[in-house]
Amino acid sequence: MIYNNWPHTIYNIDGKLLVEAQQKITKTLITKISKQTPYETRTVILAQTDIHKDIKTALDEGIYKVIFSPSYIKKQVLDIVARTEFSLKIVKELERIRAFFPSTYRHLLVVAALSIRISLDLMEEGYDPEKVSEIGFVHDLGKSRIPINILQKKTALTNDEFKLIQKHPLIDYILLSHYLNNPKSLIAHAAFAHHERLDGSGYPMGTRRLNRYVQTIIPCDVFDALVSNRPYRNEPFTIRAALDLLLEESKKGKLNAKYVLCLISYIRKDRPHYSQVRISEINRDAPPSINYYGIRAK
Repeated sequence: MIYNNWPHTIYNIDGKLLVEAQQKITKTLITKISKQTPYETRTVILAQTDIHKDIKTALDEGIYKVIFSPSYIKKQVLDIVARTEFSLKIVKELERIRAFFPSTYRHLLVVAALSIRISLDLMEEGYDPEKVSEIGFVHDLGKSRIPINILQKKTALTNDEFKLIQKHPLIDYILLSHYLNNPKSLIAHAAFAHHERLDGSGYPMGTRRLNRYVQTIIPCDVFDALVSNRPYRNEPFTIRAALDLLLEESKKGKLNAKYVLCLISYIRKDRPHYSQVRISEINRDAPPSINYYGIRAK
């Protein structure tokens, strides 16, 4: 099966060629890429890196200071982060994103933390917060191979530019299959699927079959993208407008409402269990007046 082809060469963090420009990307090719490098035995726990320090800072900013309060909640999340372990090559990828793609780096930190927050509340349902943490930190690794002028474009994307951005989950999958030496890895597959939707309307494959870890990551990914500054709109979504959009997506069958209700519960003063959250039927805030996301240039 051919997933797609990528117009540029793809290298790993050490400069090793993985994919030629315009090469057809198939399951066979990805399996071959996954075997190109011996298994990386050197690992790093995030407590030993600047990533742990940076996430502490991120969780004290804006709405996240509310979401990760009281302090014991923040500590629980940070303890999971501290124990999260990656191969040295993946840590180098994160450090490269930190240096050259700061907005993507911050997004990875916050999505990981939000996903951990939800998984801690759902541990009785069998969720593994450490597995969620691993997925959250690497779910957008492929963004680092998208041309920076496209990522930072302030006006509507052309069709070709939009198609290029839509291929970043495929690059996630290629890189993680390579670093983990396993194209069947849960982490690699979750990163590949983080823009899919339960009704099949997502990308890159349009699949409806999403495991619970992917379903946890998706609303966290969307929420932070909406409430953060982005070059393609004149202001971020308000918290209420962002949550209204997520609720609409869940009503349409695109997102699992359970995870959206978890996010809503975290901004309520009484912190109700997600099953006890009651929603007003009135959309209370409008989206930004200028927002080029999803709009194609004429």
